[in-house]
Amino acid sequence: MKLGRSSLWVALLATALTLATAASALADNTTPLSGSPLNVYVGERGQLQAFRSDSGSGIFFAPTETAGDAGFFLAFPSGYPGESEPHVFGFSGSAGPFGLEDYKPVSQSAVSGSGTAADPLKQVTIYQVPTVGTVTQTTTYVNGSQEFRVHWDFANESGASINFKALAAADFYFQGDDAGTGIFTAGPPRFLGGTNLDTGSSGGFAEVTEGGLPAWSAYEALDYPDVWTKIEESKESTGPTFDDSVLSEPKDNAGGVEWDQDATGAGLANGATRSYELVVRSAVPSALQLNPTNAASRQGVPINITATALDSNGQPYAGQTLQYAITGPNAGTGTATLNSAGSAVITDPGKKAGTDTVTVYLDFNKNGTREPTEPQASAQATFVDSVPPNCTLKASGTLSAGGESGKPLVINVSCGEEGTVTVAPTLEAPAGAGSSATASKKTVKIKLKPVKKKVKKGKKTAFKIKIPKNVAHKYAGKTLKAKIKITAKDKHGNKKTKTSKAKVKLAKLK
Repeated sequence: MKLGRSSLWVALLATALTLATAASALADNTTPLSGSPLNVYVGERGQLQAFRSDSGSGIFFAPTETAGDAGFFLAFPSGYPGESEPHVFGFSGSAGPFGLEDYKPVSQSAVSGSGTAADPLKQVTIYQVPTVGTVTQTTTYVNGSQEFRVHWDFANESGASINFKALAAADFYFQGDDAGTGIFTAGPPRFLGGTNLDTGSSGGFAEVTEGGLPAWSAYEALDYPDVWTKIEESKESTGPTFDDSVLSEPKDNAGGVEWDQDATGAGLANGATRSYELVVRSAVPSALQLNPTNAASRQGVPINITATALDSNGQPYAGQTLQYAITGPNAGTGTATLNSAGSAVITDPGKKAGTDTVTVYLDFNKNGTREPTEPQASAQATFVDSVPPNCTLKASGTLSAGGESGKPLVINVSCGEEGTVTVAPTLEAPAGAGSSATASKKTVKIKLKPVKKKVKKGKKTAFKIKIPKNVAHKYAGKTLKAKIKITAKDKHGNKKTKTSKAKVKLAKLK
């Protein structure tokens, strides 16, 4: 909502002159160029408006009117032939400017062109400063672009040289709101405008100097209603109307530029024409881009995700803040600042195995809470476990030939995670062990049948080892060395093997 506009309207409505002027302006004919995604309108006095197909709202105030509070103005601080008093010509808008001399409408052409870069949509509107000169305004648009171009030719028809200032100004309205801060970039080309802090939507004027067109003499990103006050007062001095400042705090966005080359000196000769041109831009945030959107790495090897934030005109949101949250085994939050290219890197450390979701949004108003209009995107980061399971074991008991006496050898295994464990014992009988008839003069190694089981995290699992009867008989009552090999494998394929030694006494036969 416009700040202070209610009281302004009350004051304006207090006079019949203002009522009549406002009614006349609102009744102006407008011609649509019928492009997409911007449908540009031109009023019969050169008023500009454009509706975005993705919002249904005009980019200038009043957002529902096809004749926006934006356009071209001519100020004559020293008067002109036949008139010694200063004047400023333009139109009366919905919320300003007021009190100007109205241009006299002459004609509005039909729209030509197919909308391509080689053959843009084109509309010509002609209006006059009575007895002084004629303005021919040519508006062009290429379908698919986020900007349109406006060219003004002012022909001096006064019968003598004239001094004047040419100005362009607008009361901006960005994606449902007109509050924001100013923007100025040095270019080239120079750009002046504003941005909505809640939505990132922006717009403004880009300078055009090619082909000998004049550069801006001054510019200013300011607030409403100051922009219209300055336009109304532009006739009071041959010096700059705008002061090259840029609005730094959120207010009611507006902006203006001027060309003062003919304000003093010889001015524009009779019969001569001076030309001016602007590119009018409107941009909204594009979708936030994340790269990669799905990545995998070994556990402990970080994954870097690059976030890039641009508007629909391809301009980076440099200096803006990204907020991100990681959900999953490596949960966490953080912020990052976009560089001059509109990019920032977000790192998932991946210290724990599993799949994380990294959610990122562009925090335009820096309040730490995502608004519905703030672009957001997500990516997945999967970390594959590369750490083998850690298992401990303990061997105990004795072995018997058939279980009639003694207890079986029991290997207790405990692992730090779920997996599959294989226990493969080997017995070693020293030389001379066994019955006198079968005793060996050499050390004998006896491989026992491996036992394989699934184990749960942190839970002790018993592996019972059986001995072939012939071994139990041969070495009954003897103490043998046992070499126990344990191989643990987790669900990610990580494998670890460890070996433990123990002494095993076989039971005596009854």
